[in-house]
Amino acid sequence: MQVNGNAEERPVIEMRVTSVFNRNWDAVHAVNPDGTRRYKYIVNKGSSRSSKTYSLIDCFDTLARKEKNKRFTIWRDTKVDCVDTVWNDLEKRLMATGRWQFQNKFNATKTYLRYATGSRVETHGADDSVSVHGLNQNAAWLNEPYKISKDVFDQIDQRTEDFIFIDWNPRQAHWVEDLERDERTIVINSTFRDNPFCPEAQREKILSYQTIKDSHAVLHKLLTPGEAETYSCVANPKGLAGKYTTELARCQNNEYKRSANAYNWSVYGLGLRAEKPNRIFSWSEISLAEYLALDVPLYYGCDWGICDPWAISEVKYYDGGLYVRELNYSSENTLRDKMTLTDREQILGAEEGIVNWLFSHLAVPFTSEIICDPNRRLKILALRQAGWEYAIAAPKPPGSIIDGISLLSNLRVYFTADSVNVRQEQENYSRKVDRYGIVLEEPEDLDNHHMDAVRYVATYLQTQGVIK
Repeated sequence: MQVNGNAEERPVIEMRVTSVFNRNWDAVHAVNPDGTRRYKYIVNKGSSRSSKTYSLIDCFDTLARKEKNKRFTIWRDTKVDCVDTVWNDLEKRLMATGRWQFQNKFNATKTYLRYATGSRVETHGADDSVSVHGLNQNAAWLNEPYKISKDVFDQIDQRTEDFIFIDWNPRQAHWVEDLERDERTIVINSTFRDNPFCPEAQREKILSYQTIKDSHAVLHKLLTPGEAETYSCVANPKGLAGKYTTELARCQNNEYKRSANAYNWSVYGLGLRAEKPNRIFSWSEISLAEYLALDVPLYYGCDWGICDPWAISEVKYYDGGLYVRELNYSSENTLRDKMTLTDREQILGAEEGIVNWLFSHLAVPFTSEIICDPNRRLKILALRQAGWEYAIAAPKPPGSIIDGISLLSNLRVYFTADSVNVRQEQENYSRKVDRYGIVLEEPEDLDNHHMDAVRYVATYLQTQGVIK
């Protein structure tokens, strides 16, 4: 794809472009002093309804009509989800702006557009390992990749020639935040205020989250939070500008209606990541060197995963603290895709094959105690038959999850800096919230693979008297 940094090269097309489109278009065509592409990763981070999706649809559509024989792929966690969301928005956007008629052909299953230029825009699911490991593309777009793993992203990345769009609301810890540190990344921040086409009802919903503490009268220190709660926006005794009193009156009404929500305002209103009010753990990060320096027994937690992540955690206990290192997070399917042909032939048809292969690859000592998810008894048996005789099923009596969370909450827990998925899971691990906003005792059953593995080990150590 030709790189051109001239802003005059922005296309004149049959649509009303947004500022978010212009910023993405400029990022696509930005160049280094030597003429090479400036950005490989273009991260659109922002609030709900900030025009991220429509702007990236416009970018892909414009590029496909200008560039010859290019492949542009759009990814979500499943293809069905990609078609139901992004494709649906793409159809609506192109029809509303009169551009649908200019497409050369779309296929019967509505999974790609083929243009007169020979270029294509396609939808794909990250759960399809054949597509992930087989497709090469000029540009890719990962839409709201909350359930797309770093491993899958890496596979798409290494098969993408020019650049990758990513758009998301930073509502949770995610590998995208690590990608933002890459010198080849540009982050384009936007909010619903950047979208002139945001429907009024949705704009009002987002504004209903704003709290009094988040009003500009408070943020600019014109009023203290206490003063703002009772300030008369009608009498306006301090003579504040109208923009402050109008906003403050709305925030006061939000508090009165109980729609005000600091977390929702931060994430969906401002496009910033905030700590969930129902977050369970706050573990601390340590260096790998600090972890390796602890000369104490090793324990292993195992949460099986064929399609979901297969979490294997190495755990140490010392002086009232639990120390965790991530050893594996790839699913069985992902591991098989990465194997050599010889490896695949060796494990074919053997239940213990993949188990033996991975634990050998990780150099887990045969003498280690491995506490496993009890839902896969045959795999535990396979571990024992392969030489890990101290592999056992974690006890799961009624209430064991809540008891295990309580145990971990009363411990100092540390994780190594290279344990990326442990860090993300412990930041995102949260209690359920009912429809009335009441935080419940039970945790959400979502992205808790290492959390389960570590809990298995902690509970086991408690039963053995190691943890008092």
